Amino acid sequence: MNPEIHERARSLLRADCIEGISSGERQWLDAHLADCVECSTEAQSLTAAIDSLRFLSVTAPADVVRRTSLAVHRLSEKPAPKREPAAFLCIAAAMATVWAIVTTPYTWAAFAWLGNVFQVSNVIWLTGFLIWWFLPVTVLAAVAAWHHARANTLARQPNWRSL
Repeated sequence: MNPEIHERARSLLRADCIEGISSGERQWLDAHLADCVECSTEAQSLTAAIDSLRFLSVTAPADVVRRTSLAVHRLSEKPAPKREPAAFLCIAAAMATVWAIVTTPYTWAAFAWLGNVFQVSNVIWLTGFLIWWFLPVTVLAAVAAWHHARANTLARQPNWRSL
C-alpha cells in the first residue's frame, strides 16, 4: 500500500483526537482502518493511551497546592501595569517629520551636487538620498519597537518574591 495513505490515516487519527475531523474524512478513515491492520493497531494504541491519561490522577503536596493557589489569586488581583505615555515618541516623530519637510530640498540639492562632483550615477546618489531621508524615521521605529518589546517583557514577568 502507498505510504502516503498510511501517513494520511495517521494524520487523521491525530486530528480526530485533538480537534475532530469531518464526516467525509471519518468515512475514509473508517474504511481504511477496516482494511489496514497496521493503522488499525495504531488507532487502538492511540485510543488506549488517551484513555489511560483520562484516569490518571495527579497529586501534589498540600503546601504546593496552597502556594500555587495563593500565587494565582494574587496575580489575578494585581492591577494591570500602566502604560507609559508615548509623549516622547510622539514629539520625536513630529520633530522628525518637520525636519524632513524643511530639509528635503536642501538635502536633495546637496546629494545632486555631490553626485555631479564625484560623477556618480543618478541611481547611486538617489539611493543615498533615500537612505539619508528615511534614517530618522527608521531609528524612531526601532526605538519604539524596542521600547514596546521591553515594556511587554517587564509586564509579563511576575515578581515571585512578593508571592
